[in-house]
Amino acid sequence: MGAPRDIPNGAFLLSIVMLSRERLRAGAKAAILLPVLRQILEVAVSKLPFDEDFYLLTYPDIRAAHDSGAVADLRTHFIEEGYFEGRFGAKPNVDEEFYKETYPDVAAAITNNDVESALEHYMRAGAAEGRFANPEDKEVMTRWLQLAGRM
Repeated sequence: MGAPRDIPNGAFLLSIVMLSRERLRAGAKAAILLPVLRQILEVAVSKLPFDEDFYLLTYPDIRAAHDSGAVADLRTHFIEEGYFEGRFGAKPNVDEEFYKETYPDVAAAITNNDVESALEHYMRAGAAEGRFANPEDKEVMTRWLQLAGRM
């Protein structure tokens, strides 16, 4: 069936998840059906940049699956599966200098030829570890961590 690419009217969406605007503003936890949460996340993911060539070049397993017909639509795969597997839909904007200055362990790994670049590290491990790709990413991630009560 495929995921919806838009979110319904806000009042309707709140009614679906059995929330009021007041409760939403309260900042308390709320139970939400996982299929509804997944659809909301998939709509958000569908708004992210996607580069089909990048996706095919970066993920040989996806290229093979696409070539065999097991993955018919690359963007749909990214939205419904790839994003949740930690894959990137497009080349991330990694500020090499910022990343090396912020993460001396990565700068040392690059110097020691353990990794080729900040971009390589970020894509292989850094993003999943919650590292910041650039100053703007740091601001966004910090806000998400605050919202989640993790800062």
